[in-house]
Amino acid sequence: MKRLWYNGRVVSMDSRMSRWEAVGTDEDRIVYLGNSTQALTMDWDEKRDLEGAMVLPAFNDTHMHMLYYAMFQKNVALFGVDSIETIVERCRERIEKNHPDYLLGMGWNQETLAEGRMPQREDMDRISTEIPVCMLRACAHIAACNSVMLERIRALRGVDPETMSHVDFIHGLLREDAMRLYMEVFPKADDDYVRELIEIGQRDLNAAGITCVHSDDLKVIAGMDPVHLVELFRDMEAQGRLTVRVYEQSLVDQTDFDRFLAVRGDPADRTSLFRVGPRKLLQDGSLGAKSAEMIDGYVDDRDNHGIPIYTEEELYTWIKAAHDCHMDVAVHAIGDLALKKVCDAIERAEKENPWPDHRHGIVHAQTTTPALLRRMQELGLQAYIQPIFIDADMHIIEQRVGPEHAKDCYNWKAMEDLGLRVSGGSDCPVEPFNVLDNMRAAITREDRAGTMTYLPEQALSVEQAVRLFTSDAAWAGRDEDVRGTLEPGKLADLVVLDRDLFETEPRDFPKVRVLEAVLNGRTVYSGEKK
Repeated sequence: MKRLWYNGRVVSMDSRMSRWEAVGTDEDRIVYLGNSTQALTMDWDEKRDLEGAMVLPAFNDTHMHMLYYAMFQKNVALFGVDSIETIVERCRERIEKNHPDYLLGMGWNQETLAEGRMPQREDMDRISTEIPVCMLRACAHIAACNSVMLERIRALRGVDPETMSHVDFIHGLLREDAMRLYMEVFPKADDDYVRELIEIGQRDLNAAGITCVHSDDLKVIAGMDPVHLVELFRDMEAQGRLTVRVYEQSLVDQTDFDRFLAVRGDPADRTSLFRVGPRKLLQDGSLGAKSAEMIDGYVDDRDNHGIPIYTEEELYTWIKAAHDCHMDVAVHAIGDLALKKVCDAIERAEKENPWPDHRHGIVHAQTTTPALLRRMQELGLQAYIQPIFIDADMHIIEQRVGPEHAKDCYNWKAMEDLGLRVSGGSDCPVEPFNVLDNMRAAITREDRAGTMTYLPEQALSVEQAVRLFTSDAAWAGRDEDVRGTLEPGKLADLVVLDRDLFETEPRDFPKVRVLEAVLNGRTVYSGEKK
């Protein structure tokens, strides 16, 4: 089918920042970019008058958890709650309404709770003393549980002692890898449930103008084998039911890694909607939970250097296993100590088995130093950043690392100036996958209320911010030759916005409306222009 969008503001995001009035597609490819007058003399099966609307390459999110997001749409979302009392009330209402066999929620942040503390076992027991209750912090690195949940965890067999050591049975808190024990307690999910989650996730992503996500999904759903989950995604693609590209950031246990490689697919594939991407690893926790690995510890607890997920030798082993089969790695590192360890491991793997074309990367790269950023550049590492994180973290960063070190954190412009490859994500459901709000944060360095600014000298330009979620995001997935810019012959992934971002005050980006999302030349979301 040949389709034309005309009378618009089409910004290609190519190296010349070319602008056009019209864009035309034939099946899944872009075939025309030019003026509207000429375009209207050509044959098209369908034509749309944009009435001045903007067209960009469709948006990407290069680090998120699509199925996690969908799970909490079906369970209990606690993002933005202002008190433990509100958590208790909201959860009780859900139990009274749905009578579930268990209750899973996510989104609380003790920094914004009226009580000024984390919810604990006694609070969770007020929700229920009959069914297991598990409420994850917004960062998904710590969870609060009730007594029923704790007793079921205590009864589990075969749990690694190191993992069990991160369970605080007195206060009802699960930290880091222990947080995932809910998957051992809750009922196993069936295939229909997983398909429903995929459909919920992609529907809402498309409405936000997103047609590609780098998503970490493999260790999210109770009882779901990672190999089988890959098969479910591919089955939905074969049935024509996928409406978003999924580049899986593959978090799998080492015991499953060799088996997982068998379903990896062709690394040169650039067009399938579902593809296995980099191996995902986590080296530390989060700043909010004080589990990010910090060289100098935390301001109020210098002896606390965070919680390492792996020893340095384990980290190297897991990275090298991927590196040796030419599989990129994307490693979660929030603290500067974790970042240093990842750099050490990648440098060692590359020295022992050179792979010049690797695109290994650091997920988050929040607390850095100039020396660590230079080292990332020398090692050819990319950074998967989440600009929207500063909305919450600017209020706590100095409390965690001190005012001097805080100047070296979230240094996105410094990354760009060094020539680091940088792409943008949300880490949803930690933060919403609102690309326009994410861009606002990258450009203004302000919180959403506009009451605080953090390191304005590290602000990105509008062009740089848009590229984080378009052309630079395509590079992050090795797709720069087939999408990420609007050029003839490239895949027809487009987003239509109700106004031109380059002529809009960045603080107003969240007011911009997504009018249409197009994947492979097919409209997957359509809104109304007001």
